[in-house]
Amino acid sequence: MKIALVDVDGHNYPNLALMKLSAWHKAQGDTVEWYSPLFSHPDKIYASKVFTFTPDYVDYSAGDPDPVKGGTGYRIYQDLPEYIDSVKPDYSLYPQYEFAVGFLSRGCIRNCPWCVVPKKEGMIRRYDDIEQIAQGRKHLVLMDNNFLANDREFVREQLEKARRSGYFIDFNQGLDARLVDEENSRWL
Repeated sequence: MKIALVDVDGHNYPNLALMKLSAWHKAQGDTVEWYSPLFSHPDKIYASKVFTFTPDYVDYSAGDPDPVKGGTGYRIYQDLPEYIDSVKPDYSLYPQYEFAVGFLSRGCIRNCPWCVVPKKEGMIRRYDDIEQIAQGRKHLVLMDNNFLANDREFVREQLEKARRSGYFIDFNQGLDARLVDEENSRWL
């Protein structure tokens, strides 16, 4: 099967969902490429949009299948199926980025009025392990919404693994300053 992907937000940052879809389809023996209206002619198209303010992609060719659209930019209550979400991402889609991306945890304990995370993901819960996210890379961008809200043992364990492995970590969603204390600040 020929699969085409559309990163509606652009290629300015790796789209984790598309990378997981690509890896899963490649494991099934499918070919995966970025969608090109003139040249692709795919059997299936996936379009992913993270941000609600990003204009939708509309340049699909007549005769191509309707895209399967996903991501918070389209609707907040749609997730990848577990069998795809558990796959390691295909970093070959974004060769310009040398860092790994992922979530150690999903959800949040806060209920900020501007944020969709509590509605989309619910309360905080463990999601992945830092060594699984790294996949041999030393620079990691963690997209957790409130990493320090996890249980202390999980926070300590993940940060210890990071220290031992020499990872450079960017908590790109930030860290909740209200949860920083003497102990976890030493771990950080």
